[in-house]
Amino acid sequence: REEWDKYRALMTSENALLAYKLGGSGDLTASNLLWKYQRAIPQLPSMVVYQGVLYMISDGGILTTLDPATGNVFKQGRLRGAPGSYLASIVAADGKIFIASQSGVVAVLKAGGDQELLSANNLDEDIFATPMIDKNRIFIRTVAGLYCFGAKK
Repeated sequence: REEWDKYRALMTSENALLAYKLGGSGDLTASNLLWKYQRAIPQLPSMVVYQGVLYMISDGGILTTLDPATGNVFKQGRLRGAPGSYLASIVAADGKIFIASQSGVVAVLKAGGDQELLSANNLDEDIFATPMIDKNRIFIRTVAGLYCFGAKK
């Protein structure tokens, strides 16, 4: 029975991104809900809000850009130039969005809701870890190595 109850709870659960306004007391589940979005929600990669846009990549490679204040979609579609599965979270810096696929392609987009692809760089090695940004460098851990990319001083 315990196993069945867990399965039933899993099957009836709702996968959604919810935005709530802050403040208040008590159960504010319904009264403080600003918006709810239920399409292509990632299971593993974390989302990021950067320069007024919320970016999320589903595990299967659907990129969604939303207005974080309203939940309105700017654009949604398969990430051009970098198809595949996604485990690493999105990172952002210097007016750019960096998204690493499991197959080793790192897509670089111009910040903004229109998902403008600047480049897609294939490292030819699986990527499971989220890239890390420090000042003018990005560190990318693959299954075979640790890479650092940045401008020469």
